Amino acid sequence: MEDHMSRFQRAVPVLQVRDVERSMGWYVDTFGFQPDPFPEKPPYGFAILRRDDSEIMLQSADVEEKFHSGDGWAVYLRTSGEDLLDLAKAIGRVTPLIRGPERMFYGLVEFEVVDPDGYHVCVSGPLPASVNVPRAREHEDATR
Repeated sequence: MEDHMSRFQRAVPVLQVRDVERSMGWYVDTFGFQPDPFPEKPPYGFAILRRDDSEIMLQSADVEEKFHSGDGWAVYLRTSGEDLLDLAKAIGRVTPLIRGPERMFYGLVEFEVVDPDGYHVCVSGPLPASVNVPRAREHEDATR
């Protein structure tokens, strides 16, 4: 690559959703994102969600078929600070946590939720080893 090329700032997930308004509300209520939908009034065809340095885009998909396999993460949100467990508790009051919080073999603590369209959202962050968090089961099973 040549030196004069533009610098990438970040990659932003674009999720195909059945109902932009419903999905937008879920991300606002669950994670505190600020919505910027288009057009200005429903029905929305697209929305950009912003919180801190993160963005997620929602795009209306007018299909009845399943958009994705549902396996793996569609969004991985990395946090900073030491309040990840408080964030997990707050989010757990809005939507069920399907995994975690748990300490991964690579040191980060993660928890996971599923949005209204079935997309898996993983939230992670570094926490000191002194913070008591259960170890991930996958790692324990893999080492046996």
